[in-house]
Amino acid sequence: MTMLIRKPIQNKINIVDSIMGSGKTSWAIQYMNESAFYKKFIYITPFKSEVDRVINSVNRDFVQPEAVKGGTKLDSLKQLIAKGENIVSTHALFQRMDTELIELIEMQGYNLILDEVMNVIEQVDISKDDLQLLMTARTKADEPVMTVDDKGFVHWNEKDYSEGKFKDIRNLANANNLMIYENITMYWLFPVSAFKGFEEIFVLTYMFNGQLQRYYYDLFNLNYTFYSVGCLNGKYSLIDNISLEKENRQHLKQLINIHYSKPTDRIDLNRVGEDRTAFSKSHTARMMESSAKKKILKDNAFNYYRNKIGVSSEEVMWTTFKEFEKTLCPKNLKKQFVEVTARATNDYANKSTCIYFANRFMNPITKRFFTGKGVTVDEDLFALSELLQWIFRSRIRKGQQINVYIPSKRMRTLLEVYLNNEEIRA
Repeated sequence: MTMLIRKPIQNKINIVDSIMGSGKTSWAIQYMNESAFYKKFIYITPFKSEVDRVINSVNRDFVQPEAVKGGTKLDSLKQLIAKGENIVSTHALFQRMDTELIELIEMQGYNLILDEVMNVIEQVDISKDDLQLLMTARTKADEPVMTVDDKGFVHWNEKDYSEGKFKDIRNLANANNLMIYENITMYWLFPVSAFKGFEEIFVLTYMFNGQLQRYYYDLFNLNYTFYSVGCLNGKYSLIDNISLEKENRQHLKQLINIHYSKPTDRIDLNRVGEDRTAFSKSHTARMMESSAKKKILKDNAFNYYRNKIGVSSEEVMWTTFKEFEKTLCPKNLKKQFVEVTARATNDYANKSTCIYFANRFMNPITKRFFTGKGVTVDEDLFALSELLQWIFRSRIRKGQQINVYIPSKRMRTLLEVYLNNEEIRA
């Protein structure tokens, strides 16, 4: 029998890794309601729409940062923390974490609840030529403008540089948030000291082992403990983690109807995605150069939801990579686009039909960045995690059947083996 526990005790960072719809957010709200009032919380969610849900559901006063005249939301966040307020805000603001904010959090003794993983590493937009220029440039004192320490962090040495093209680079380096990889690219990293500054941390997610935030934690040797969520008689509890191999997903298999073409079909809608890299970002970019291929994809999508499934556009959600949204948009689905990275929102819980024009791979340089530092990366688990997060924006989160068209054979196979409780290997 799975043991119910009151609260994590092993590590400060607790990964509440539980399938979508299992009650992670409900547990978090219950946990805050039952905690002693002297405990201070910062609740971070991906969407503004979820901020009000937290404010209205917790029996203690929560406030959200608001920009006022002459200040920014970050300034407001610092002021609220200095006052010891319970705070709810978004990933976007939390990612602007700086040294002053970290020190304030440490002084006040906050607990963090992070609803879904966030972007903890991003490639900096800088050309190879500009990067080489910075790496060879000298200060007025004939010192390197930039130096890189043995851990890969960039340090900015030109104290007289105040304004210019590289101001953002300088700011990231001065905040110790900038790393360089093999002299070919730069990465912004969320300051790891922020995760060390909280009393206790709960990350609410699913398939953490396939996500960038896990690789980031492993890169910095942060310890974390896995838990799942259980519910008994309306009472939520953290329980011993249920591994993917032991999950029972039969109910999902009965709810998800994957499209397969039949031998009698005049058109095989899945033929366009046979190659392993079909519908990856680079492959999609090449397809968008062909008017004929664009037409085939748009026609396939329309044929699927109108003729195969027989639903109106209002019941459809579709996706591709953001840069192809307008050029690939199927007929009558302009307002039905849901970003491929969507997660942790109930805004699309009425959608019965899902069209997924994507094939998720990690950025190859980012993958090498982690693997080169000894961090194990599971690219198929990453892809499956992203796909499931997107699918679960639909009405399946309410326990209702959905129809799914995934022309990418790789992504479709990953979903198949997941639903069959098989080893996840495409």
